[in-house]
Amino acid sequence: MPEIAALGLGSNIGDGAANISRALRELEARRVGRIVALSSLWRTPPWGPVAQPAFFNACALVETALSPRALLEAVKAIEADMGRVMNERWGPRVIDIDILAYGDETLGEPDLTVPHPRMMERAFVLAPLAEIAADAMIGATSVRDALANVDASGLQIIEKGDAWRRRAEGESRMGEHIELKCRDGVTIGAYVARPAGAPKGGLVVLQEIFGVNHHIRAVADRFAAAGYVAVAPALFDRIERNVELGYGLDDRPRAMDTRSKTKVPETLADIEAAIDLAKEGGKVGLVGYCWGGTLAFLGACRLSGVTCAVGYYGGGIAGIASERPRAPVMLHFGALDKHIPLTDVEKIRLAQPTVPVFVYDADHGFNCDERESYDKAAADAALERTMEFFAAELK
Repeated sequence: MPEIAALGLGSNIGDGAANISRALRELEARRVGRIVALSSLWRTPPWGPVAQPAFFNACALVETALSPRALLEAVKAIEADMGRVMNERWGPRVIDIDILAYGDETLGEPDLTVPHPRMMERAFVLAPLAEIAADAMIGATSVRDALANVDASGLQIIEKGDAWRRRAEGESRMGEHIELKCRDGVTIGAYVARPAGAPKGGLVVLQEIFGVNHHIRAVADRFAAAGYVAVAPALFDRIERNVELGYGLDDRPRAMDTRSKTKVPETLADIEAAIDLAKEGGKVGLVGYCWGGTLAFLGACRLSGVTCAVGYYGGGIAGIASERPRAPVMLHFGALDKHIPLTDVEKIRLAQPTVPVFVYDADHGFNCDERESYDKAAADAALERTMEFFAAELK
């Protein structure tokens, strides 16, 4: 008779979302069980004393005909096949799959304890599990009550609901991480996503101050799905390699500090290297968000090889509004943006009368569906204008 097992999944090496998604596919492909419920994708601080990157975490309910022992063997085989190396307790791992619970069973064997012996003290387990099994009883305590009694600081939902799995699967199929050689000899990382058919052009996707994170990769993938070769250069790599931050308050100081250490000439050299790669798609446009929005405008003014540029809520544009773009530019801002006053937007309009500037009834970051400030109506309207602009300019 099938049972429902609760599994906890985590990853902090490589593309965590794609790793968890792959593990879920393996569970189904190997007939380990059928996934009947999946939590949101969470980003959580690392557990234990080892210095390491933050984790992506999720929980799943799996209907399985395997015994607890057979289930353990199956998930360990998936971990091994995905490249997990058991060399340090609580250390970094490409994938971790824990059996949290197995029906109502209680087991206490040397290598298999069910329910998981430490789950009741781990917010990164209880928070996603509470989304799909809040009333489940672990001993005499429900998952909901257990979550209320642990410290959940630092936990953040990266993408609410279970749609992140489909996006992560698309990510893993469409994009790849590569290295770019810049004209000054420095090598930086980049994420490149290519369309399935003949490209309509190339796009350089310029990051926010949070790095080439899950959201920026998803943006690149969407442009690739629309037919463009999309390249997102890791513009923090000269300062620190592989910076990938979320949108919580805990990440902002590090994001701002890293951004403050960048130098404009070096950043433009990094963008140039991305432009060179994006040329494989044809004419090249720039599109940037927040800091990247400013860089998109700056690139249109100072770099060759740019056919057009789109900037979203670039807070630094007002300070360089007198510069003259060499290529057509489109800009998007939010009327409720506390970081960019409407007086700055008006300054840009006056300095650049030929540049279309659109203002939406939205806050800063309205295009990012992983931020609280996400505004779907504004994001959809801006994207429609952006795609029409690229279609016209990159043909």
